[in-house]
Amino acid sequence: MNANGNESRPPKFIRLRRLLSKGAGWLFPRGESHALSRTIALRGLGAVYLTAILSWWAQVDELVCRDGLVPMAPWLDQVGEVLREREIGRWAALPTLFWFADSDTAIHAMCAIGTVLAVAVVAGLAPGPCLAGLWLIYLSLAGTGDVFMHFQWDILLLEAGFLAIFLAPWKVRRLPWRGPQPMLGWGEKFALWLQWIVVAKLMFQSGWVKLAWATPRQPEWWPDFSAMTYHYLTQPIPSWTSWWMHRLPEWWHKAEIWPMYGVELVLPFFVFLGARWRLVAALGFAGLMLSILATGNFAYFNWLTIVLSIPLVADRYWSAPARLWRRIRKKPAGSGPDPTGLSPGPNPVKSPENTAAPGPDFHDSREIASVALRGPPLAALLALNAIVVLEDFHFASRVPDPVLPRARLKSNPVPEFASAFRRAVDPWHFAGGYGLFRTMTIDRPEIVLEGTRDGIAWREYDARWKPDRLDVRPRFVAPHQPRVAWQFWFAALERQYDPRGRNARWFSALVSKLLENDPVALRLFEENPFPGAPPLAIRAKLYAYEFTTLEERLRTGNWWKRRELGPYLMPVSKSRPRL
Repeated sequence: MNANGNESRPPKFIRLRRLLSKGAGWLFPRGESHALSRTIALRGLGAVYLTAILSWWAQVDELVCRDGLVPMAPWLDQVGEVLREREIGRWAALPTLFWFADSDTAIHAMCAIGTVLAVAVVAGLAPGPCLAGLWLIYLSLAGTGDVFMHFQWDILLLEAGFLAIFLAPWKVRRLPWRGPQPMLGWGEKFALWLQWIVVAKLMFQSGWVKLAWATPRQPEWWPDFSAMTYHYLTQPIPSWTSWWMHRLPEWWHKAEIWPMYGVELVLPFFVFLGARWRLVAALGFAGLMLSILATGNFAYFNWLTIVLSIPLVADRYWSAPARLWRRIRKKPAGSGPDPTGLSPGPNPVKSPENTAAPGPDFHDSREIASVALRGPPLAALLALNAIVVLEDFHFASRVPDPVLPRARLKSNPVPEFASAFRRAVDPWHFAGGYGLFRTMTIDRPEIVLEGTRDGIAWREYDARWKPDRLDVRPRFVAPHQPRVAWQFWFAALERQYDPRGRNARWFSALVSKLLENDPVALRLFEENPFPGAPPLAIRAKLYAYEFTTLEERLRTGNWWKRRELGPYLMPVSKSRPRL
């Protein structure tokens, strides 16, 4: 006891308490609200879910239904049998609701339910339960979509969707725009902080892989700064703006790399430097995504990244345009109600979040429940993200003769038990590693399917969305993702059909169906070149496609030019059904 009758505390304890208090204030600053940002982000995530599910639903008959290229039901039966023989739990290896029913009706019903739940989230109705249902449905669809669902944005949507379950308020029936539900308790705020980490991880890894995977054999990305001279031509599905961007001079394309460096490698650290710097990071991330949106087709990835950047913005910044408009109109700040529903002051949401001290009040039952329910799984997610990042840094050390050897970890700092934990939960996609355009392709091979009835005259199949006809203008299709068109791009990079390749299953099924004039498979093409009777044989040629020059475009009207590289698949007929 000291002279005042108070219990004396060691100086170290006082310093530790002050340090923790400062840390809490740094993570969840006093006076900063993110309630409106959360509302916008959750509704935006519902819109992304809606786009992703509708896009997949529009293709399930051609892809995974019983008449599709990779039917889900027989494949799921085979997987179940293998797992039973190896005594591995089905849900541990492949978590999907289709274990209960795998019919075509079940597939369409799953997509319909997901659509309804996504619309509910966009409307702000029961966000917590609806987001939980959406995550489980999309997990089920992604796990049974074969190569057509193996894209980084599918994994990112699952990671962001799972985290949103903890970020969403569960005790509200509707997320209002005016007076949004405040973020109460450290549980929800911890989820917000983890959301910041996820978007920072996404952007930083996207920049880091371009450095870590550069080799003298693949110098086009970084050593000579020429990546963007290839990007607009070689991206999977270019748009008509890609043609125009490709025409820009080389110095412009080399200059483009520097702002991308800044956004992907510098701005992620701004996430941890305070509200103003997080705003700068959010604007930078969104700006990069919008530029990619304007010059290509990358499904819903760009919109998803923009939505993930929204929680970085403190609520007071959303009212800035309204305040600026009032100043322009010379309207006094307190002269009337704000038509936007936001407070004219620096903090548009008045809530306990704004006035409470950074530390938790454990006398509040809601606080205790929030920490108890959200704390342990979110702590596990934080640890899992750390494992993913560290192991990815180590995995890059396998690159032979790297240009920048210091951009990776030679030894794995992650203990074996932690690596085993990551492998065990990988099928659930709680946390993932990312890195778009790890290496840049420098040419554009394209597969063109042809059929014949007499072995002499061959007619081409014009696949939807991918470059085939030279005079067809490249189109915008995002946020819809035509999955077969994307897989044609990956298959072409293999240069020749390989029966053991990852694209062999769907490609051989497509050729077999074309030999039968299968109406479901023919939906993937602009028209059927053999409407009366099916062709007697199918073959595939490999071409090198390039954009025409401006002079060639004006003279011929073509957007593309091509030269034949050789056969991708030798002629196949019903008498030779095996590829």
